[in-house]
Amino acid sequence: MVLGGIAAAGFKLAKTPGDSRMDFSRKRVLLGDIGATNARFAFLSKGVLGPVSNFTVADFPHFTDAVGAFLDGDYRSGTGDEAVLAIAGPVSAGRCILTNCSWTIDQHEVCRAFGFAKVRLCNDFEAVARSLPHLTTTDLFRVGDGEPLPGAPMAVLGPGTGLGVACLVPASDGPAVIGGEGGHGCYITPRRCNH
Repeated sequence: MVLGGIAAAGFKLAKTPGDSRMDFSRKRVLLGDIGATNARFAFLSKGVLGPVSNFTVADFPHFTDAVGAFLDGDYRSGTGDEAVLAIAGPVSAGRCILTNCSWTIDQHEVCRAFGFAKVRLCNDFEAVARSLPHLTTTDLFRVGDGEPLPGAPMAVLGPGTGLGVACLVPASDGPAVIGGEGGHGCYITPRRCNH
């Protein structure tokens, strides 16, 4: 789901003015959905998503070992031009320390190790939230009696090793995505005090 979401959205990590959507139509892009239990990889080539390969995270001491295993498979024809990696954890300054496993993923390290021109990292549920406007009615399953409100915020959440959450909020200059690690939130409950 995450890999398809990245492909559908054409992926934009617009953190700075002038940053634009990645043009997937002419490139070969490595897509990754990286969780604490599984890492999934596929190539997007000329806008077509290839077969998805699944790897067990515990089998690899480092993230680059898992990428290398994928590339050593049937993909010796080259690594691709760019990579977009959706990761189960907070991403800051091109780096992610996964929330529920020992991997640290650094975009510069991945560029150097595999020769990508560019590597982009994002939170996995932020990637899913970005795909929401691209879903059609055939992608959806109705829950409840309510009617969708055009232009309303949309939310995604899902359990894995942790609990991923994100919200897509429409805005005049393009939607904003608010991500979070729902499984690591603190909940305040009322407490009765005895005096």
